[in-house]
Amino acid sequence: TQIAGYMYGVSPPDNEQVKEVRCIVLVPQVGNHVGVTLPHMLPEHDYLEDLEPLGWLHTQPNELPQLPPGDVVQHARIMDDNKSWDGEKTIMITCSFTPGSCSLTAYKLTPQGYEWGQKNRDSQGQNPQGYGSNMYEKVQMLLSDRFHGFFMVPSSGVWNYNFMGVQHSKGMKYDLKLDNPKEFYAECHRPAHFMNFATMEEVEQAAEADHEDFFD
Repeated sequence: TQIAGYMYGVSPPDNEQVKEVRCIVLVPQVGNHVGVTLPHMLPEHDYLEDLEPLGWLHTQPNELPQLPPGDVVQHARIMDDNKSWDGEKTIMITCSFTPGSCSLTAYKLTPQGYEWGQKNRDSQGQNPQGYGSNMYEKVQMLLSDRFHGFFMVPSSGVWNYNFMGVQHSKGMKYDLKLDNPKEFYAECHRPAHFMNFATMEEVEQAAEADHEDFFD
């Protein structure tokens, strides 16, 4: 199941071309093995006002030889709907789970990719006619432990709607708070499961109470 987050950061005073990721925001989402559905609303919070949007990243079950066409469609849609996203400054990062490790790759859209994504925004990239490697370019990325960043999550603490998908929609609104994300299988992400467990325990306890002990 794919998980996605929006990236925010800054440029050092001496180099506008370098971007430092300072914050990752996990918004309400539903994912599967080929993509992730996010609300149309972009993150809004006072803590993000001094940061610039740097794009988004998502996990994927294995490394692919090219950027998935669905990512191009998603990125083009966000750029089209939000003028704060600059095609030269916002990127996509894929985090692929390889045996014993994970692999990060960064991409940015080319003008051809943006145009193709706009034309195919209703297809979600499922029918990639005309899709090719000229739709994107790889971007250099450096990992460093010199910078301290932070996470933001919905004010309810719930970002994973995979177990309660009927409550998720692309038009939903949400507020944010500063916090580390709860685990994918956390109780708040699957309350129905824990209600079922509680019901099972109550039934078992009732059955034990009704059982007559002939040895007393």
